[in-house]
Amino acid sequence: MPDSLTVFCPLDGNSVSLDQVPDPVFSERMLGDGTAIHPASGAVYSPIDGKIINFNKARHAFVVSQNGIEVLVHVGLDTVSLKGKGFTALAKEGDTVKAGQPILTFDLETLLTGLASPLVMVVVTAPADIKISAPVYGPVKQGTALFSIPVACASSQTEAAETFWQSNPITIANANGIHARPAAVLAHLAAQHPYSVELVFKERSANAKSVVAIMGLALSHQDSIVLRVAGPEAEARTMIAKLQEAFETGLGETVTPVAKPTETQEKQTLPPSATTTLTGLTACGGLAVGKAFRFQTQQITFEEFAKDPVTEEAELERALQVLRQELEQKIAAEKNEVARDILTAHLLLAQDPLLFEVAKETVAKGKTAEFAFNTAIRQSVDVLKKTKNPFLMERIADLKDLRLEVLALLTGDKKKTLQVPDGSILVAEELLPSDVTALPTNIAGVLLAQGSPTAHAGILLRNRGIPSVVRAGTTVHEIVNDTSLLLDADHAKAVINPSEDQVKEFTVRRERLQAETKEAQAAANTPAVTLDGKRIFIEGNVAGAAETAKACENGAEGMGLVRTEFLFQGRAIAPAEAEQTTAYQAVLDAAKDTTVTFRLLDAGGDKPLPFVNIAPEANPIVGVRGIRAFEKNEGFFRTQLRALLQVKPLNRVRIMLPMVTFTEELAHFKQIIEEEKTALGITESVQVGTMIEVPSAALTAEQLAKQADFFSLGTNDLTQYTLAIDRSHPVLSAQSDSLHPAVLQLIASTCRGAAAYQRPVALCGAMAGDKLAVPILIGLGVTELAVGAGTVARIKALVRKLNLADCQAVARQALTLPDAESVRKLVKEKFSME
Repeated sequence: MPDSLTVFCPLDGNSVSLDQVPDPVFSERMLGDGTAIHPASGAVYSPIDGKIINFNKARHAFVVSQNGIEVLVHVGLDTVSLKGKGFTALAKEGDTVKAGQPILTFDLETLLTGLASPLVMVVVTAPADIKISAPVYGPVKQGTALFSIPVACASSQTEAAETFWQSNPITIANANGIHARPAAVLAHLAAQHPYSVELVFKERSANAKSVVAIMGLALSHQDSIVLRVAGPEAEARTMIAKLQEAFETGLGETVTPVAKPTETQEKQTLPPSATTTLTGLTACGGLAVGKAFRFQTQQITFEEFAKDPVTEEAELERALQVLRQELEQKIAAEKNEVARDILTAHLLLAQDPLLFEVAKETVAKGKTAEFAFNTAIRQSVDVLKKTKNPFLMERIADLKDLRLEVLALLTGDKKKTLQVPDGSILVAEELLPSDVTALPTNIAGVLLAQGSPTAHAGILLRNRGIPSVVRAGTTVHEIVNDTSLLLDADHAKAVINPSEDQVKEFTVRRERLQAETKEAQAAANTPAVTLDGKRIFIEGNVAGAAETAKACENGAEGMGLVRTEFLFQGRAIAPAEAEQTTAYQAVLDAAKDTTVTFRLLDAGGDKPLPFVNIAPEANPIVGVRGIRAFEKNEGFFRTQLRALLQVKPLNRVRIMLPMVTFTEELAHFKQIIEEEKTALGITESVQVGTMIEVPSAALTAEQLAKQADFFSLGTNDLTQYTLAIDRSHPVLSAQSDSLHPAVLQLIASTCRGAAAYQRPVALCGAMAGDKLAVPILIGLGVTELAVGAGTVARIKALVRKLNLADCQAVARQALTLPDAESVRKLVKEKFSME
């Protein structure tokens, strides 16, 4: 018998270490050791002789066993959510197969356009803790040696009889059941127990320390299982409790909690008409009632192999050139700044030399231009996924969009006009930017399983004013056409199959809000003065001249925040000083005679830019960002300051510094501004203030107020830093609420510090547009609120209904409460708000 077993490559591609797989289940070897392959084709063959002991019902993974050695082949990441779409099984569980025998095929297009990464993992799942030898990395061909494993370690063991302790029934909470990832987490936990651990499902049991055995039970969402754990009672009960908690929290996956069953409960499935509420994130606020219309991004098919590489390369170059010209024409014609910025970002992607070089290399291997460009996009998507940076990963949709545009030009497959019944709520996995642009005007709202408010599609939805809830989860997949939906995008909620009473209540609420909006708009230019005479300035929170003009139309009394990032995002190089001055002047002109607060570029953290020199960091949110980047980017910041100082009239300009933490930072930047004024021959004064977005600045506000001309509370970041919750975190972000008393205490501290030197305090976070927060903010001493252009009139109308004394009394009480929920309840009661 040989000392080792050769595992053969199951498909063509490029082999890499498991360390490069963007999933700890594989990269940390929870399942076992092995390699990963970037696939070059969609046919998968058996890596060894043996028997298929597990074939996932989603057809994306299988296990072949030979003499106690088990090898898993797993196509893609998160592919279980595709539910078999794009996969074809050529063998079945129980088959005896030979190395090199076809097992399955998959569609690379489906993997790229779905949730998945296309990496194919080849992992030795048994015996446990085995180490592979002689792995081959780089280009590989199907049927060639991939790595070897020792066979001696596959010897069997005989276990003595054990005493088992049993759990109560446990319901599977994972939406996609127990597939490879949760199975690996479970096996890893069970392996920490020195005695046997078993899962019992119906009449079958499985070793909970074996990933393959666990997957062999084919456990689905809401199946009921029982744990049997051997060993001394105390140790066994401890392990049962630990495993039960792991099941309830999803075994490493985000889950919707399910009710714990009693011992007599049977598996239950909600009927299709069941009323269900989903919670996600708001991309654009608003209310909508309508029928579901399922949407899927258009797919384009193409051939893989070509006969003439020269012709294919020429076709690819032609398509890219045509696309660049089309984008340049659209940019020139586009009047909306948001849409123009996104088109510019797409143009930069289309000009990326690396994409073309990767595609050229693939064409040279005999592939079609379509296949080659698709490969280049896929590799770029993988690169962005590996960063695990939420901001960068939002650009994946832009790459997918570019892919469709180029493939359409290469194949002649034109985008079809979308026909949607009037008043429908569009339901989809995600939307690409071009999908949003093409949406008809008759849709009532949008509900997405994935997506992000800050992705380009989310920005465009907001720009179009379409009520939209994104990242609402996998339940969205189960919504069929014509299902009744209520969309409360203001609260990031959607109700599936609402009751008649819910529809009536919702309709009344929507009509009332529409009437209030109409009334507020009619009085948009009336100052926001409380009933007892306190003037509160309601200003715009904008990016660019177009938004500034819209804010003024809605009654804005200045621009409390101009996010100068609008001029830099989507660009490979920074705009020159003259271009910046022109853009800032356009904003000031659009603001009529009001004061405009320009925030210096806040790059770094979750907002990286290619021309700002900030090294990669393990924790960029608390690293180099904002003015902390000055030392290595002095020329850049001085250019922006000079551009701002040349705007006229300068007495209407305020310059705001982001991420000020220490008083010496403010003093240093004020000195820099004076140096640039001297160099430009400017003697006129300019107001310089600071963002208050870190707790240290809020707690030392009085010291900062000695030097600052004004404060602006950035409550998005202030909340994030105070509660230690990343606002983009998929689970914890739901607990991040700016009305938490800890955040309110810091706002109060800022207002007290500012009052000592009579400095105005603005607030420019999302909190400024939260109607339940407005009375508290006024009561704490905030004098300016910077809100989105479309929200100005509504907030002004609210202020005119408030009494300062009442606001102050409620604010004092709010500071003593234990949590944000209590604060919101207090405001609703005291001011009769919903």
